[in-house]
Formats: sequence, structure tokens, C-alpha cells
Amino acid sequence: MSYEDQNQPPYNDPYYGYQPSSSNDPNTAGYEQQGYDNSSYPGYDQSQQQPPAQPQRTAPQLQQLQRVQSGIPGFDQIVGGGLIRDRVYLLAGPAGAGKTIFSTQFLYNGITKFGENGVYVVLEETPQQLRENMFNSFQWDLRQYEDSGNLIILDAISSRLGLSSQENYVVPRPFTLEALLYEIQTAIQRVQAQRVIIDSLDAMSLELTQVDLRSLIQRLTMILKSFGCTTLLVSGQADRSSDPAHMSRKAVEEYVVDGMIRLHHTLEESTSGETMLEENSVQGNTLEEDSFAMKVRARKIEIPKMRGTSHSQYLHPITINENGVEIKSEPEVSRRLRRAVFKAKPVKGDM
Repeated sequence: MSYEDQNQPPYNDPYYGYQPSSSNDPNTAGYEQQGYDNSSYPGYDQSQQQPPAQPQRTAPQLQQLQRVQSGIPGFDQIVGGGLIRDRVYLLAGPAGAGKTIFSTQFLYNGITKFGENGVYVVLEETPQQLRENMFNSFQWDLRQYEDSGNLIILDAISSRLGLSSQENYVVPRPFTLEALLYEIQTAIQRVQAQRVIIDSLDAMSLELTQVDLRSLIQRLTMILKSFGCTTLLVSGQADRSSDPAHMSRKAVEEYVVDGMIRLHHTLEESTSGETMLEENSVQGNTLEEDSFAMKVRARKIEIPKMRGTSHSQYLHPITINENGVEIKSEPEVSRRLRRAVFKAKPVKGDM
């Protein structure tokens, strides 16, 4: 029987018998997956092997960043108009710099001035100590807003230290990071919080390695951002220049957060005195200066990092008075001006 009788291609066809591989044919399955390129053969119809058209992807629309007013005099001016909503910031500084006052004022102003509920997580002092300190110093009645459902103060220090607690909201014993994260999430949902304070990160991250600390902060920030919260993580960072080990550990959270607010509390020299101009018609005028120096505590603020917004690059003085923290939005300037006026003595030749 001839090839023509079998309806086969002519023998003189150099590619006689070639058929494109098909996934339905067990003898040819996997042929193309083995790296063979059918398009190298003459006469191959590429139109039959074109991959299906991919659906066009539309780029997400860029959203205008929303600002959160702090209500702290002078602060919003040095961060470009306010903090950015849904982001996490590190509030760092040594003891006595004003971290707890700053963070409580941010939360209290959110409730009283901007209608934003809050959650305050305490890990280093009891909720009652926080209430008493803020009321006696600034007349901020936190209990009033707890009773009205605008604020939750979450007691995390009692379980961390293994103590009993009479608070309504407390992390159960034994203290674990998983339990802490769960209670924070529950408190945020309960009052629909938009502002959160965690005081402090140092107590929460005890005994953690750098890898675990970074993972913890990342998980925490994802939870907080998913609820649309603007958060301050308080950290008692001291001066790093004298402690390389401290610098290495604390650098972890700085890379994870969206911005840094650093408070300073330093001992500085303040010079005071008086200057007297004494006139003497015989010997001429003399200028005498009597000055003395005193050591005083000075509080300052700087913004080392702030994603998504411009911010001041300078140190700004801070004062704490009966209204809370106030910041001078103008950069700190050191300037001394001395001026003396002398009365010219008459010259004998001009007389």
C-alpha cells in the first residue's frame, strides 16, 4: 500500500510526520515542558500557540495623605501640618524628657478636640498612677472619658509583674506577647479607637532578640494600621553615642516605624549678669561686666525621620506648664549681643 493510499504526506516532505505536541497525547505530553521550541520549525503556525491575552491591570490611585492634628502647641508646624493618619511613630527620649505627658496630651486632645477615641497601653506604671499624675498636674480627667466609652487604659503592667488588678481592661496572666496583642486589638475594636499609645516599648520587648523585636513591631504595626490608628510607641532611649550596644539594639525599631520624634533632656549652662558703664571725666569711661553661670535643665525636641512629609531639621525648645507641653516652632538660636557706648574725651589740641 502506498503512502498516498494511506493519506500520508509525500515522502519527499522533509518534515513528514511532524505533529505539534498535545497535552492530550500521552506520548507527547511534557514535550514542550522539556524545553523544545516548536517555533523553530519552518511552517509552524505561531498564531495557534499564542498565550491567552492577560487582563490589563490598572494602577492603584494615589491617595492624598490625611493629617492628624495633635493639638500640642507648636508641634504640628514642625511636622508639616500634623502626623499622617494610619501610621506608627516612635516617641523616644530619656527619663524626664516629657514622653508620657506628650503622649497623653496627644490622646487627650484627640478625644476632647477632634472626636477621636483612644487606647492607652501602660506597661511601666499602673493606670491609676497615670490618671492621678495627669489630673493633678494638668487637670486632665481621664476617668471621665473612660466612663463615657471614649478611652480605654489597658493594664499590661499587672500581669507582666504577676500582680492582681482591679482594672476593667487588663492583660490576663501569664503575660505573653500574644495575649498583649490580642487585648490591644480587642480594646481598639471596642471603642473604635483612632489614636493608640503604647508606653513603653522597652517593657514590651524585654528578653527579645533583635529578630524577635523587629517581628513583634512589624506585627503590631500591621494590626494598628489595619484599624486606621495613628500610634505612638514610647521608648526610653538614652544618648547612644556612649553606648554602642544600646545603639545596635534600639536601631531595630527605628527602621520599622514611619517616623521618629526624639525628646531631649539635658543639663545646660545659663549665663546671667549685668553690665555697668562708669563715667569718669578724668580717666575716661569704663565698661564693667559682672556675670555668673547656672546649670539648668533644658528640654528640646527634634524630628530625625518622618516618611511622607517634610519636617523641621532643627532642635526646638520645649516648655511644660499647667497646660501641658508647648513647643517653640522657631529653631533654637544661640545669640549673644554686647554693645557699649563711650563718650569721647576732648583732645587738648581741639580746645
